[in-house]
Amino acid sequence: MKKCRYCGTEYSDDVTFCPMDRQPLDVMQSEITSSRDKAPSAGFGIRALARIADAVFGILIGFAAGILAGLVIVILSAAGIIASGWQQRIHGFSLTSLGFALIGNTAYHCFCEGIHGATLGKLCCGICVVTEDIKPSNLKGAMIRSLAYYIDSLFFGLVGYTSMSKSPLNQRYGDLWGKTVVVKTKVLAPESQRTPTLFILGLSVGAGCWFVMLAIGLILRVV
Repeated sequence: MKKCRYCGTEYSDDVTFCPMDRQPLDVMQSEITSSRDKAPSAGFGIRALARIADAVFGILIGFAAGILAGLVIVILSAAGIIASGWQQRIHGFSLTSLGFALIGNTAYHCFCEGIHGATLGKLCCGICVVTEDIKPSNLKGAMIRSLAYYIDSLFFGLVGYTSMSKSPLNQRYGDLWGKTVVVKTKVLAPESQRTPTLFILGLSVGAGCWFVMLAIGLILRVV
């Protein structure tokens, strides 16, 4: 067995090139750069930036969902289905609304990353999710890592950062459990990348689920 001195991945003796970091396996350690800037896996900072971009996108989705929910609420109120005073109830805190928002957010990341490999934020930051053997991501791995995000994000992301700092592939716990890796898109071989059509499909399904969940949560707040 051969072990890549850069990322730590093991390969059989007949493999001469590491597809993960595009480094030959038969060179001396001194010939391999140790610069983190050239690492194929994405670090904490760029991934946090992608999450922020997705959060901004979520605000836009929430605004659109609020318009739809408002129209539905007005119609239901006019039909006498919703009791009066809903204007006050809609401004209160609701665990139901929060739950639907979290479901929508999870579905967004799951479908975007499972179908294409990247959310809108990740696409803008030039990173994507693949399997540990550098194949296109799948829905199972995307679901596991999306659910585990709520653990990794604890203490402002310290839990996930701690896991990434110990992993040669910058894997947070969600990546370890889902057997996924977040990499820089530019280092991926063509066979490991998904088409723009699949990105549009994943984004449409994911954003659509988020939109619907947010709208339902707002409507249930006043019912």
